[in-house]
Amino acid sequence: MHPPDTAERAHITEAIQKQQNALASLRITGSPSEVGQGLVSLAELHGMLEEHAQSREHYEEALGFFKTAGNKPGQAQALFGLGVVKAYFEDHRGAIEHMAVAALLFNEARDRDGEALTRACIGESLRALGESDAAEEKYQEALILFRQTRNTERMARLLLDIGDLRMAKAEYEPARKRFLEAVPLLEQGEDPEALALGHLLLGESEGLLGHHDNARPHLLRAVEAYAELHDHVYEARARWDLGLSCYYLQDLAAAREQFEAVIPLYDEQGLRDDVAKVKNILAHFTARGV
Repeated sequence: MHPPDTAERAHITEAIQKQQNALASLRITGSPSEVGQGLVSLAELHGMLEEHAQSREHYEEALGFFKTAGNKPGQAQALFGLGVVKAYFEDHRGAIEHMAVAALLFNEARDRDGEALTRACIGESLRALGESDAAEEKYQEALILFRQTRNTERMARLLLDIGDLRMAKAEYEPARKRFLEAVPLLEQGEDPEALALGHLLLGESEGLLGHHDNARPHLLRAVEAYAELHDHVYEARARWDLGLSCYYLQDLAAAREQFEAVIPLYDEQGLRDDVAKVKNILAHFTARGV
């Protein structure tokens, strides 16, 4: 999630003021559950501005109101929000503790999307702690639930996450299968960044398996998408990978084109060693008359 631009920030700030006014009335006339829900809404708005300390304060107060009301779905919402805040502050153990309770409450309420999202976030915190096997287990639990609710967008992102974990273990074939499943789902959605990542990861896994003919079209899609998104870090990664696939396929002219295009992208990032490496490769090409 990107930080809001100036216009978005102004809009969210206005929404926060309106929500604060509504909450002031709710505190007088509303039930504990209504006040709790108002506080959750306020916390979420502060979260959109990355004002996480304020979010935490409102989630904690909301949790108290929901407990007074005996409102378990509301408690689950507040605990999930607190978990997100703790994860932001890199208190991943604390985040997992809150989210584990939230997942149980979502389960009791038969809120499968809520439970699935919570389990996926537990996986994120476990991954941040370096516990990749436990993280994959939580991702798999979330994936099963999202399949039940047919939430294809969430399914696709989880498949990318699971595949990425497998890539880190050098388990390229299982990773490739996950990416192969994710990309068609991403094609149905409206998230160009996720789709670009899907093509990049699928192309990389195919390349690592030696399937350079299969890798090339996916890496080309990734290059084109990241160029349109002006994401030069990932565009450079995709161009380097594509250049390698072209080289292994002995399409040296196409490889040269990608390696030449990657130099200014590396240069922009201050990656001098990488620039030198690519220039050395191009010098070898020139020596071979390419």
